[in-house]
Amino acid sequence: MIQTAEKPSVHDQTLVEAEIDGSVVRFRAVVVNLMPAALWLGLVKKDPQLEQLRPGDPLVLTFSRNGVGMVAESSFISHLNAAESRLFAIEFPRDYRVIQRRSYLRMDAECQVQFLVTSQSEAGGAGVEGEGVTRNIGAGGIQLLVESSLDESVRLGDSLEVRLAVGQGAILAEAQVVRVEDATDLGPDLRLLPPASKPRRPRCLVAVKFTHISEGAQDRIIRHIFALQRARRAGHKPVPSTWDGRERRRENRRAWR
Repeated sequence: MIQTAEKPSVHDQTLVEAEIDGSVVRFRAVVVNLMPAALWLGLVKKDPQLEQLRPGDPLVLTFSRNGVGMVAESSFISHLNAAESRLFAIEFPRDYRVIQRRSYLRMDAECQVQFLVTSQSEAGGAGVEGEGVTRNIGAGGIQLLVESSLDESVRLGDSLEVRLAVGQGAILAEAQVVRVEDATDLGPDLRLLPPASKPRRPRCLVAVKFTHISEGAQDRIIRHIFALQRARRAGHKPVPSTWDGRERRRENRRAWR
């Protein structure tokens, strides 16, 4: 994510998202104190579910101040009162992204994607199918790497039906293409590669925003982000999300009906 000069402040309204017993739970809170390495938050309304959070549990934060927001990742530190249902401390977020409206945390992740162009833009063509692998994912959209040239890829403004592998399953969403970039000469870190003696296979980066996605599907993406956070904090390399041959055939039989 992008590092900025903005920081959370006392009295900022905060949406805290956590995973409890396999479900995404959301708390409305207010920043009550700033510490060098922690934020103290107080719930707007007491919620007994807060008692189930334990040190190290990953969190997604969305701060709101004067119509401008910041989205970040953090982790739970401790409860701050005996009741354990109102005041708590979290790790001070070091990296966050300023947003102008409700947005979602995105995280680098490799997930297989299938897509179908359902409504063409001026230059696109409905019915075109494709697949790729995500570079990052979020509950509001994804960025994926597609093995094709700009001329053969989707176009800005195309409407898509997307199947995204998340964990051991897949979700379905409708999306719109918001950016397409040539990635032929970019490496895995998306930095420019040195000149090659032979032409490289064409590739492009496609960014899409979800236009229709169920709350359950968004929660599955958020839970997957929590799982990635836990794995990285433990020093483990995340496993790419793929579907096996049997599920791939099953998905293909149902595809685009």
